[in-house]
Amino acid sequence: QTAEIRAMLGSVDFFNANIDGQVNVAVRPRQPGSSIKPLTYVAAFEKGWTPATMIMDVKTKFPDSGGRTFEPSNFDDKEHGPVSVRTALACSYNIPAVKALQFIGLQSLIEMAHRLGVASLNRPDYGLSLTLGGGDVTLLEMTGAYTAFAANGVWREPAAILRIKDSSGKVIYQYNPGRGREALDPRHAYLITDILADNAAPVSYTHLR
Repeated sequence: QTAEIRAMLGSVDFFNANIDGQVNVAVRPRQPGSSIKPLTYVAAFEKGWTPATMIMDVKTKFPDSGGRTFEPSNFDDKEHGPVSVRTALACSYNIPAVKALQFIGLQSLIEMAHRLGVASLNRPDYGLSLTLGGGDVTLLEMTGAYTAFAANGVWREPAAILRIKDSSGKVIYQYNPGRGREALDPRHAYLITDILADNAAPVSYTHLR
């Protein structure tokens, strides 16, 4: 809740040139996969959806750029008919997530990401696959975004340095988390946290591919 970084592993071996060991992957843009879905759904909550809102999880073709269509599939290659937002997020279904993004609009997801400290999403050519991880972000940005869910909607910049002392032991810097910035309605932050913490869900976010 204070946005302090408990641990960061940016490379398996800093001294191994064969794997570019001196590249800190935690601050390099990568596709976030389904970890970005909660940002889509919390934006939908701001537009009136609730965990009980029903979505049809059926094969759907969505318009894409260049006159093409985009037809996402769920990770289990099945459709589940009418599902609640709670079930859709807890089970990480892809089709409902794309429908949620279509409902809120691409710009709403990008604005939500920026509000939660994800500055990497700044290209003009994203499509509906953005809610499935189709835009590159950094791991540090995403973990920072999740702090707002844990802290009742308050976002803080991730902090790596908590204290600095001089040679005599005098503290010359002490991290102070402060009040942070109110980024989300605390009720919406609670709902997302409650959904993601549901151990009864068929798919846990700790086991996502």
